[in-house]
Amino acid sequence: MLLAARCASCDRPGASPCRACHAALRPPRPEADPPGLVGLVALLRYEGPARPLVARVKYRNHRQGLDWLATGLARRVRAEAVAVDLVTWAPTTDRHRRARGFDHAELVARRVAAELAVPCRAVLRRRPGPAQTGRPAEARRVAGPGFVAGPLPPGARVLVIDDVVTTGATLRAAVDAIRAVGGRPVPAALARTPAPRRKAPPPDTSKVSTPEQRGEPAWK
Repeated sequence: MLLAARCASCDRPGASPCRACHAALRPPRPEADPPGLVGLVALLRYEGPARPLVARVKYRNHRQGLDWLATGLARRVRAEAVAVDLVTWAPTTDRHRRARGFDHAELVARRVAAELAVPCRAVLRRRPGPAQTGRPAEARRVAGPGFVAGPLPPGARVLVIDDVVTTGATLRAAVDAIRAVGGRPVPAALARTPAPRRKAPPPDTSKVSTPEQRGEPAWK
């Protein structure tokens, strides 16, 4: 039985993402790359309709959203004029792979590689440890996951794909493992969590002379 296609963001019937959600998607803000992830290539800002769009690929295997995301990331890599020889991914935990029946990062990586017309290979093995999802940001920074990379051709440019970069701990660990075996990693992600905006400090009224200048009523 054929099922109607639905938007992976709002669940409306039709294309994924639908026209309204597509119009609301935003690229990452121009800000400094996370430590250890110089040259990060990211497709979306992880807010608004981008959150369910990525989450449904990650947790529900929503393949129509997957195709749109992978194609978009490949185009982003081309737009950045990044040359790569190989595509790989930061693998999820064994527990998550067994529970879901797939590794979403692998699915993305294989489609991105097909778009870029380069090989895709499982280069990284994840050491035992907790998943990063749901952990406090500081815990992620202090104790990120560990990866071991297999052999690579010397100097190979490897596009390393993750789903969402928040602190960057997972992708940074994957990049470090690639670099340790002589590869030249290029970090990439479907989405990046925007850094929190700093609130402007309150105005200093200690040296203001008149009530009006201090924001006080004149009759006080």
